[in-house]
Amino acid sequence: MRNQQRLAGLLVFLMLLPFVVLCYYSHPGADDFTDAVQRQAFGFWGIQRDLYLNLTGRLFTSVLLMEASPLTSHHLSWYGMAPAGALLLLGASLYWLVSVLVGPAWRWPARLLAAGLLLALWLLQNPSIAESVYWFNGLAVYTVPTAVLVGWLAALVRYWLAAPTARPVWLTLVAALGTCVLWSNEIVALPLMAVIAGLALWQWWRGSPRRTALLALTTWYALALAVSLLAPGNMARADLIAVEVPPLVLLLGPVGASVYMLLNWLSSGVLLATTAIALPVLARLVAAGLPALRLLHTLRPRQLLLALGLLLALLPLAALPSYWATAGLMPPRARASVYLVFLVGWFAAVLVALVVTRRQAWQQQLVARRAWPRLASGLLWGWFLISFFSDHNVRVAHRDLGRESNNVVLAYRDWLSGSAARYNEALQTRYQLLRTASTQSLQVPALPLTGRPPMLLYHDLTTDSTFGLNQDYARYFGLRTAWTGPGGRGRPPRSYQASADD
Repeated sequence: MRNQQRLAGLLVFLMLLPFVVLCYYSHPGADDFTDAVQRQAFGFWGIQRDLYLNLTGRLFTSVLLMEASPLTSHHLSWYGMAPAGALLLLGASLYWLVSVLVGPAWRWPARLLAAGLLLALWLLQNPSIAESVYWFNGLAVYTVPTAVLVGWLAALVRYWLAAPTARPVWLTLVAALGTCVLWSNEIVALPLMAVIAGLALWQWWRGSPRRTALLALTTWYALALAVSLLAPGNMARADLIAVEVPPLVLLLGPVGASVYMLLNWLSSGVLLATTAIALPVLARLVAAGLPALRLLHTLRPRQLLLALGLLLALLPLAALPSYWATAGLMPPRARASVYLVFLVGWFAAVLVALVVTRRQAWQQQLVARRAWPRLASGLLWGWFLISFFSDHNVRVAHRDLGRESNNVVLAYRDWLSGSAARYNEALQTRYQLLRTASTQSLQVPALPLTGRPPMLLYHDLTTDSTFGLNQDYARYFGLRTAWTGPGGRGRPPRSYQASADD
């Protein structure tokens, strides 16, 4: 058993290593420069007011975007600290959640391994590492709020386990963290609202002493969500996109998207193999009668299955905002957030299933043996390794089949092939040209078409010198505009990013 833990720890370390290294080679893209120049032009209160009135009601992420970006403080060389910090925050929130659930049953190395495994699984099948990890705008709007959501779950469990005298403290923390999530993005805000409303109604129906506090919390969350969703900026953005959504698409689209995402997440086999390998450990947790799991012992299997069904219904709810706004699937950076929530929910569902079947002979025998038989263990590890190294896609559209390997393989390829280093060198050279330019309009070398690191590059300068992104890119360095390619004019890209087409 100890050898398996060491092997698991080594695998988790090797899976996380390339993503940490690539932080050093990451650079701003797309809206990062725009956010920085607008923050400098409007100031803190001016830009927050402008965003709320004209672009978005995401109050929490608006502050993150404008104040936490290294570009705001003109520390361009510190940009790699942002993705590294996001990964650290995500890992810390997962560690806290694991610690709350297992209590003293596991020492800190085991908790760290579990949190690292969840983080590694998320990175492995993240639909766009470039958007959700190495692009500051994407990680501030989606990844960091999802880390806060995981912390909210941990605080909610602590509130549930706390003595009556300590509950107000934990309830206050739950309220604060939940408000941050509600003021981040609708993809995670709507499921959070549904979960807390469901808990409040359930506790009221049971006559629980927590019912008043949870109803008050639900009321506060509803007001906070209304402040965000009904912001004038959201209405203005909807008018800008101006996509007509047929009612049938709005009704069935999120359901189809949920099926698509589930197929995507489960098709590789890595998650299923990992779950099977971890099953003896999880069964022992259930048998240990941990406080967090003992709460479930009082529920009947029918109630637990109903709860799991309601959790599954959160997927269409998360997909709904994208279909309402664009009539299509949410962008990959948003699906990355939903996938992390799914991972947490997946292992929670496994624990619930083990609670329901805890008296079955097969589970009691598994707990007594403390591990799978040697042959079964070898087969499971073989399944994991074959699934890991075989080609499986994070996007399952027909044109993508067989085109790419998993993200860990791609991250190592970007790192060890030198493409990340060449990308870093090319952009450092570009920055130097922009800093020392003797003209207000400058053509800069385009990044090479081959050898671009897919893990890092999200959106670069265009050939159109009149495009807003090009102008903001140049303004950051004190110029009027910049472009790639000859002539300085080209077909301008779309003014907004449409929903994902994969």
